Amino acid sequence: MNAPSQLRPDTQAVLLLCGHFSKATNEKPLTTSEYGRLAKWLHERGQRPASLMDMSLADLGRVIEAKLDPERVRTLLGRGTALALANEKWSRSGLWVLARSDEGYPRLLKERLKADAPPLLFGAGDPLLLTAGGLAIVGSRNADDAALTFTAEIGVRCARESIAVISGGARGIDATAMQSAGEAGGNVVGVLADGLLAAVRNRQNRIGIEERRLVLISPYHPEAGFNAGNAMNRNSSIYCLADFALVVHSSIDKGGTWAGATENLRMKWVPLFVRQDPSAPGNGALLREGGMSFEYDPHSDLNLRDALGGARQPAKPGSLFPTGATAHGAMEEQIPGYATPSEATAAAEQQVSDSGREPLELDLFVEFVRRLPLVMDAAPMTAKAIGSQLKLKDAQVKEWLTRAEAEGFVSVKASKSKKYELPQPRLLP
Repeated sequence: MNAPSQLRPDTQAVLLLCGHFSKATNEKPLTTSEYGRLAKWLHERGQRPASLMDMSLADLGRVIEAKLDPERVRTLLGRGTALALANEKWSRSGLWVLARSDEGYPRLLKERLKADAPPLLFGAGDPLLLTAGGLAIVGSRNADDAALTFTAEIGVRCARESIAVISGGARGIDATAMQSAGEAGGNVVGVLADGLLAAVRNRQNRIGIEERRLVLISPYHPEAGFNAGNAMNRNSSIYCLADFALVVHSSIDKGGTWAGATENLRMKWVPLFVRQDPSAPGNGALLREGGMSFEYDPHSDLNLRDALGGARQPAKPGSLFPTGATAHGAMEEQIPGYATPSEATAAAEQQVSDSGREPLELDLFVEFVRRLPLVMDAAPMTAKAIGSQLKLKDAQVKEWLTRAEAEGFVSVKASKSKKYELPQPRLLP
């Protein structure tokens, strides 16, 4: 764990490169994709992130080999004053920071997400809880009373059997799972998409943190407000920190629960259990897509751990579909198993033909949205440029960008030619 006042040199460098410190900045911090290229470049040179702090201007100019603007990198590294002020605020609130280069960074995130693993994790609580695995419990914000009651009973059962509960902290299923497990004395991991600092200051959360039963983390600025793209992208961390996952209540073809569950089924991070619930159409669809029926009675004599233990072992992470393709451009980091959407479409059609099932259109749109931060640089990009990076036809990329704009995953930059950019994190007042 890095106490904010004792940041390691590598962590400081990654924070300067990727961190958001104020509402306004002249240079946009590096995206996950950009940092991945830089990390690979450093590794090939036998150097670490902290090496950038002592580089000569001539050596720093060679970051162009990682497809980065040397002046931008130099400017980001020069934000020491802003980092010091943010550091002091985090320290007063008991926050710590882990960079992907730190030894304490969760092993499962690096193993399962590889180049997609968040460059930074902000958190409060015992970071060792991030290494213990557990059950990811997810579901809709607007679940009915029966689903919430079931969730609370599973949370209590997890606490009794020393199974950590991992969830996203949103109202509804997430909050119920975390609260019930915590009140029963269990360990809880909350992976937040926004408002980490406010959550840490909550009195009830402070008790759990001080008793070393609760850890709250976020890959985003501790004061970031809600952003639909952030909420979508943090789902992978919830699944990848767990041993098993349980979907209690899901809509079909929409929402974060559906997106996260279908992504996990494609990537095969962990076994996915789905509660039998005729009132939740998404649950039935997830079962048809490969989820395992969860008919466990929390009041039975059967241990929950035994019910989960009968599942298959977590598979190694793979591509969207089994193609083994690698895209160009930003994908030159050679992310193992990456498949371009166009190639994935062909594979999907073959899978549908083999299985006799109708394809789920949202699956490819979700993958498109998840890949946007990996290919979009700091400067706004045209639809044609984005399509070129992802090897998509113009009509398809325009259709998906229109939908992504409507759902808040991208915004349009006013200019002569229509350009798209990722929404910047909104900081709370």
